[in-house]
Amino acid sequence: MIKLFALFFSLVKANIITILLVSSIYAQSKLTIFGGVNSSKIQYNDNTINNRINISSRNGFNIGFEYPISRFIAGVSYLQRGSKLEDNTLLNIGGVDYKINIDGYEVFNYLSTHIYYPISHSSKINSFMGLQFGSSLGGISLTKLKFTDYNSSQSDELKLKPKDFDVDVGLHIGAEYMLNNNFGFRASCFLGMADVKKTLIDSLNYKNNTFNISALYKVKRTKKRTGDNKKIRQIDTNSKLLLPENAIKLQLEKRFGSTISQQSRLTLGYGIKDFLTIEISKTNFLNTSDFSFRTNYLNRLIKNLNYPINIIYESIISTHPGKPVIFDDYDKLSFLNQIIFEYKLKQNIIFSLAPTFIHINLVDTKLKPKGYPWDVWFAQSGLHWFYKNNVQFYAKLSNQITQNEISSGVKTGFKTGIQYSINSIEIDLSVSNLYHLNRTALAEDIGILDNDQKLRFGFQVNKIFK
Repeated sequence: MIKLFALFFSLVKANIITILLVSSIYAQSKLTIFGGVNSSKIQYNDNTINNRINISSRNGFNIGFEYPISRFIAGVSYLQRGSKLEDNTLLNIGGVDYKINIDGYEVFNYLSTHIYYPISHSSKINSFMGLQFGSSLGGISLTKLKFTDYNSSQSDELKLKPKDFDVDVGLHIGAEYMLNNNFGFRASCFLGMADVKKTLIDSLNYKNNTFNISALYKVKRTKKRTGDNKKIRQIDTNSKLLLPENAIKLQLEKRFGSTISQQSRLTLGYGIKDFLTIEISKTNFLNTSDFSFRTNYLNRLIKNLNYPINIIYESIISTHPGKPVIFDDYDKLSFLNQIIFEYKLKQNIIFSLAPTFIHINLVDTKLKPKGYPWDVWFAQSGLHWFYKNNVQFYAKLSNQITQNEISSGVKTGFKTGIQYSINSIEIDLSVSNLYHLNRTALAEDIGILDNDQKLRFGFQVNKIFK
């Protein structure tokens, strides 16, 4: 487990250093760094297959950079495409027809390049069109077969090799909106023009189609005109995720919906220092207790760059006394590690991005399903709009980015709501498709269990004692 923690920290540290180095090298340039979520599906060349099989979108992610060359924009990215498929049919065994359900997904990993022609509509709005080329890095194909009238099923996972893929070429069109000189969002659509597989005949082959939403960061530093300008660019290290020194927080949270039993959590937090907060919480699901600490001590890494960024590291240990033991008592432990990047878009708007790693179970067993114990990676993002000093609107999105998916249920979780403050009391009303409230439950909600995607309502009250 210590090795896992060390690997996680090393990866995150390497990513931070890389971004900072790139930012420093291109401080006077027009380099753009981007990353976001893809929603992809395939389109068969034979429309009779499209009509017979239920084809739905599958989420993936992309990350890359681009740079203007003359009147065009050229870039490089790593991205995921793929699709979900489902078919109900008959299987003949020994002269008897059995109703079966076949479902699964395919993940295609690409290293891609693109060239766009941008069209400027205003200082904040641009559109573009161009071509994107993808070279395969392989992928995964998972198929699940279930006998409809019997409680019996089996699954098969196949690793896809790069040599089985053709070069992916397609038309890419989109638009972007800049919130300020550095930060913005892009929505785009990829329409594949080349067959995905080399090994299939034309009638059985298919093409990629992808819708993408990405965050953009244009690495260009504004000129310093006065001493006051430097003061405006200083990092605001205050975060609502950390308590003031010696402050105590008491939090009561509930989540309920028509398809679940009521979930509740009670949390006690303490600010040891302005940069260090510890918490302990109790949840009714499996009688779970969470022990966590948060710190923004990592801000020392970027304090001299004068970027409006806040970095918070969080680590959580969860104990589940009510969880059934499969191997030994270590089955009742799970861990979460994440680094949260908060970027101040405007005086009252904060964007956050948090790569998250969750480990379920300490013991390396040979039990099914494959991959148990589970190590699951997530990408979490959020947008916080402080409408007034005491009114905040927020939206959070969590997406599984681990390739080996275990569940066919929810793969993307969301929570949106409003928070109202009066004196030292905060009241939070929210809507979510997530199920549980314990902090490591993200792995179960959108990683392991087959929970439905119906909406749940949340109510939370926070009291701060200073």
